[in-house]
Amino acid sequence: MTAPPRSAQRTLPPKATPMTLSRIPGLVLPAVFLSALVIGAFWYWRHRHDDPP
Repeated sequence: MTAPPRSAQRTLPPKATPMTLSRIPGLVLPAVFLSALVIGAFWYWRHRHDDPP
């Protein structure tokens, strides 16, 4: 008797692990950079026709 193919076998979902502090920079830094980009673009858009000093 042969075993069923691997695709037919039931797999369990991976076990959840608690979030560690080492993951925080990977979550926060992209949000900070994206926010800075949006704020900079908005500032540029508002001041693009200002007269030079």
